[in-house]
Amino acid sequence: MSVDPEIALIVIGDEILKGLVQDVNTLYLAKALRKVGLELKRVFIVPDEKEIIAEEVHHASQAFSFVFTCGGVGPTHDDVTYEAVAQGFGLETSINKELLSYMEGLFPGSVPAKRLAVAPSPCEVIGIKRLNVKEGKKSSTPFPIIKVGNVYVLPGSPRYFQEACDHVCALLDYGIKVHSCSIDINMDEFDLISNNLESVVEKWLPQVAIGSYPQKPPPVRTLITLESRDWKAMRQAKREIEQLIPMDKILWKKFDTDMANKDYDSLQSEEHFAIDAIHRCYDQFQPNQIFLSFNGGKDCTAVLHLVAIVVEMRKVPPPICLYVTSDDDFEEVKTFVDDASFYYGVQMVHRSGSMRRVLTEFILNKPELKACLMGIRKGDPGSERLDIFTQTDPDWPRLMRVCPILKWSYRQVWKFLLDHEVPYCSLYDEGYTSLGSRGTTTKNPLLQHPNNPLRYLPAYTLADDSTERQGRG
Repeated sequence: MSVDPEIALIVIGDEILKGLVQDVNTLYLAKALRKVGLELKRVFIVPDEKEIIAEEVHHASQAFSFVFTCGGVGPTHDDVTYEAVAQGFGLETSINKELLSYMEGLFPGSVPAKRLAVAPSPCEVIGIKRLNVKEGKKSSTPFPIIKVGNVYVLPGSPRYFQEACDHVCALLDYGIKVHSCSIDINMDEFDLISNNLESVVEKWLPQVAIGSYPQKPPPVRTLITLESRDWKAMRQAKREIEQLIPMDKILWKKFDTDMANKDYDSLQSEEHFAIDAIHRCYDQFQPNQIFLSFNGGKDCTAVLHLVAIVVEMRKVPPPICLYVTSDDDFEEVKTFVDDASFYYGVQMVHRSGSMRRVLTEFILNKPELKACLMGIRKGDPGSERLDIFTQTDPDWPRLMRVCPILKWSYRQVWKFLLDHEVPYCSLYDEGYTSLGSRGTTTKNPLLQHPNNPLRYLPAYTLADDSTERQGRG
């Protein structure tokens, strides 16, 4: 098998071909595969006809390293995917006891449970733990998918497809994280030719893939995308392109009111609780009395994004951010801190030294500061002594510590970041689950890929919240 496996998707359903339902699963799978360094090479759309599905499965399973199917796995007469997959592999179907056990748990005492358990024989049954959106944790009642050969058979319902897709993509072999970024400019593609973009493209191929895509006018815009498995190479190529383009032509992406309103409208209950805590902070203190402790980690990144929503809604200036640095910080963290400062339009104050000394000097220089927003979360060292609002201890500078996500779990943090497409430090995609200094931080051993010891899964795939700090010295 090649180092870079080729993957295909077979979308099954008359409703897709008739234009009755929009296919959103293809987009989701393509993005999910990219997150683990894989690419979707081909998509086939077929009707609910067993012979056609079987033929497509037969050919695709031989032509591609892995094949996903979606749709046609329900209890109705037109759900024939299991039979078709069996036919495509020259197999019989029978009641699968493991599959039946899952179905009886999902549909106790119902006739459809037995029908849904008739599957190709043999096949591998994979349990997918569902996410309880309200509680931000895995449900106790998983649902099953099956794998036959190199074909993963997934449901067509977007909600179930997405959860199954995330599970399978995280386990596939060979994938190495592909980093990506983009530059949005108000120039057309013809103008780019005169700016020597091609010279940068040629210089960095094949290490960095650079593309340009015209956007819908008005105004005239072009999106330049960069992708690479080498994060540093991608960043350098991006800088070289930015140097070729006049500064006034680059549309620097920043968090704005429209994005804040969109994110607010899609918040879940625990996220609303955090937003309310931030509103209470701004009710109690003036904007210039509030600052945010930021170290580039996932938790304070979530808090910064929540705060950005609130300040946009309240039409007040964003808080100043304090970043306590050391000589042993990861380069990726430093870069992300700078990127976050620009994206959210916040002033990032860099100070080195111990937290207590830095904070003491910081408050002496800015005596108006009265409240500190923090990304502390339950399970963090010292969090058991904190509430959402907690005054500092007597031997520290006098401040109100505000911890909006104190009651969030590890899974809730990642659900929030992923659902709202919040930018986060690239190290989390390389197996790090908790970030400290380089000398005391390693990749979480629990995320080492079972079939490829040189590869680590992304932080958001960690199954057990209690193991988050494994890898911290």
